[in-house]
Amino acid sequence: RHVACGLIGAAYPQDPSRAVELLHGLVDDPDWTVRESAGDACGRALLEEFSRVSEVLHEWTKDRSENVRRAVLIAVIKAAQSRTPGWGEPLLKLIEPLLSDRAKVVRRNLGPFAVGSAMLRYYPSITFEYLVKWSTSTDEQALWNVAMAFSSSGAPPLVKKALIVLRKLSLDERRYVWRAVAAAMWKLGRKKPEVVRPELARWLEDERRVQVAREALRYL
Repeated sequence: RHVACGLIGAAYPQDPSRAVELLHGLVDDPDWTVRESAGDACGRALLEEFSRVSEVLHEWTKDRSENVRRAVLIAVIKAAQSRTPGWGEPLLKLIEPLLSDRAKVVRRNLGPFAVGSAMLRYYPSITFEYLVKWSTSTDEQALWNVAMAFSSSGAPPLVKKALIVLRKLSLDERRYVWRAVAAAMWKLGRKKPEVVRPELARWLEDERRVQVAREALRYL
């Protein structure tokens, strides 16, 4: 099945319909290593036939299987690494339907990796614009994803912009959200202490943000 994943990804242009059918089954395989290989194959197919495969992946965001939905994110990560001009916004629009998805395998791969480590690194400007837009959501999972994107390796170069969004999210009283903000702050703080520590010092003096600051400072 691992070999099949490699062959299908490479052969996608010759028989797209059959390739999609096979990949859909493989990304939901009981063996996690096969799922990984199949997700990578989806990414290669997206690189080869961006427009057509994007349509398929958009449908997959509504699939009953959390593994199929996760495969969309793996494909996005693979495609983002190409830094192809003009792909940033379409890739973000593939991610967008999954923002409120609470499935563990989806959320773990969305904010911290697909958005943070991939999109924020390779398409920083448009990704930050989308993060600002998404930060206006009232859905706690969407807000968790926004905060966790700033905990990633792609965030430190944008630390001052990140603080604008995190400042706002730090006022959310839901534990699930504010703890994600705290995680982002301590991870950013380790990379950019000269920017983050003064911000946290101000939060300590603000009764609305003090618990977030204390949580972040535990790890700094």
